[in-house]
Amino acid sequence: MRRPPPPRDRPEGRMTAPVRVLEGFAGPGGWGEGARMLGIGGVLGIDVDPDACATATAAGHRRMQGDVRALDPEDFPTVTGWISSPPCPTFTTAGKRSGVADRPIVLEGCTRLGDAQADPARDDDHLAVYRRVGDERTALVLETLRFAFRLPNVRWVVAEQVPTVEPVWQDMAAELAMAADFEACHVVELRADDFGAATRRRRTFLIATRDGSPDLTGLPMRAWWSCGRFTPPQQHAPTTVTEFPLTSMAAALGWPAGVRVNTRGNRRTAGGNEFSADRPAVSMTGNGLRAWYRTDLGKPAGLLTPAQAGLLQGFPAAYPWHGSRSSRFQQVADTVSPLIAAAVLGAATRRPWADAVWDRLHRLYGHTRPHHPRHRLCTTDRPATAQLTLFGDAA
Repeated sequence: MRRPPPPRDRPEGRMTAPVRVLEGFAGPGGWGEGARMLGIGGVLGIDVDPDACATATAAGHRRMQGDVRALDPEDFPTVTGWISSPPCPTFTTAGKRSGVADRPIVLEGCTRLGDAQADPARDDDHLAVYRRVGDERTALVLETLRFAFRLPNVRWVVAEQVPTVEPVWQDMAAELAMAADFEACHVVELRADDFGAATRRRRTFLIATRDGSPDLTGLPMRAWWSCGRFTPPQQHAPTTVTEFPLTSMAAALGWPAGVRVNTRGNRRTAGGNEFSADRPAVSMTGNGLRAWYRTDLGKPAGLLTPAQAGLLQGFPAAYPWHGSRSSRFQQVADTVSPLIAAAVLGAATRRPWADAVWDRLHRLYGHTRPHHPRHRLCTTDRPATAQLTLFGDAA
């Protein structure tokens, strides 16, 4: 019998309908919007932030407020899908990167969780990681694997983080394949502007399935790695991907051509402090977004609004962001683009997703899908990594 989790604030709220998909670190609704686009129901999100929960609830997404660590996965026997987007501040290049320095400790935690699959007496061994890392938020990434292992009837898992977490996702993929009988585990790098969003946000995703392989057809992957029992059809690069239109920041927001956006005031960095709105916006951070403004209008008239920032990410202009101005910007920066969320969930559940993405692009930016779908050869920042087969010729 598993021991209860450490005492934390238990999530508030009552489950009034069966939960089919559980979402940890759910935020304001990026994954939820993607699920809605595909017609995936029964989603319940857990998050500690009251503003993010209020935003999601106002948008029609189910939320329970509280700490994911306080939940026992075995209390969710109806859940077949697990989504995880642990916080990234300690791993991102915009932060102090203490998570990168502590990555070996996190990888050790993955091993401990894997060992506990064979020896339940070691269920709590991974909790030592929370005490050893410099910032407790770094260890929250382990909740992704804990739930993937311990949800009684989970069939698929998707998770998202900044690219520096790729080695952790790869390690978790191997643990799921070896210790939990997941047939196919993939780690892919995707960028929001490849799906038509008006921002270049780049993230790395873990996609793991127990029932055959996810359908990665059409995903514009910038990097790819996989392991598992099932040999997927997408094991050779390059591959054909769906081509979506490039959306500039100016086009998304209805600005004239030639507008420039200042991101850092008078501070000068290696990356500069301005960019042209005639292309997709640079990747957004919560603290940085508050300071973005149109240089032709200046402050305060030219300051970006939370609604505009959300539109760049793929949210409707009227999305009900809640909280202070700073909180709303932080929610936008933290969330998964619904366009990517729909594609990743479609891949994991083998549901067609391209039509849903095109429909949202039309609603958001006025893009019209060509009569004949366009495809191209995938171009990557680095070659796709060959599949790692952990089980030889096992079926």
